[in-house]
Amino acid sequence: MRSTSRTVAADWAARMAALCWLGTAFSYFIPETIAALAFRGYSFSTHMISDLGIPYPTVIDGRSIDSPLASVMNAGFVVQALFFASAAVIVGRALPRRGPAYAVFLGAALADALGLVLIALFHSGTREIADGTIIWHMVGASLSILGGNIVAISSGFALAPLGMPRVYRPAGIVLGLFGIGSILFLVAGPGWFPAGAVERASVYTITVWELMTAAFLLSRRGGLNSLAKGRA
Repeated sequence: MRSTSRTVAADWAARMAALCWLGTAFSYFIPETIAALAFRGYSFSTHMISDLGIPYPTVIDGRSIDSPLASVMNAGFVVQALFFASAAVIVGRALPRRGPAYAVFLGAALADALGLVLIALFHSGTREIADGTIIWHMVGASLSILGGNIVAISSGFALAPLGMPRVYRPAGIVLGLFGIGSILFLVAGPGWFPAGAVERASVYTITVWELMTAAFLLSRRGGLNSLAKGRA
């Protein structure tokens, strides 16, 4: 009876975590799309993601910035943080055991969430450059991008007890390494590709991971039950 209760609770936690990761993905793409549509002349390849969150007209590195719905983008960052952190905590309740891999996974997820909040609060415009608070935006961007991609890399190990499909671990590793490689290329590379496109390559890997993880967890409704029965 206890085993059945634990299995039901684990199934519920896995489904709730999956829904939170779906919420994270949509709370990025929807605000980004809305803010970009209101931003005249916005380019997904040449403008940076953070340009959408600057709440006043300015010019940065030759990019003309005027985002009338910056508040929508910044609210989206905060909502993402809440969903992402909640998913990482909730999925822990689905795990029959939480070892070092989950500790890395959870720590990286919380770092990502903290980074998103910092990005929402501290912008990357000329005012922030002048008063020095842009450092907090840079810290936030680093925490979010590195943390999110480390989540993808560690997820195959941390979530292995949930019986994820064989392709899940290598897919997460490839996505995470590609995301980290992209941001390193943006910072230290020769500038062969538009900066906005390279930055998005480091962020969209996290979003793809979120959608992949949610899909696998939601599609394995009976997987946790079978796993538990096998151990009983």
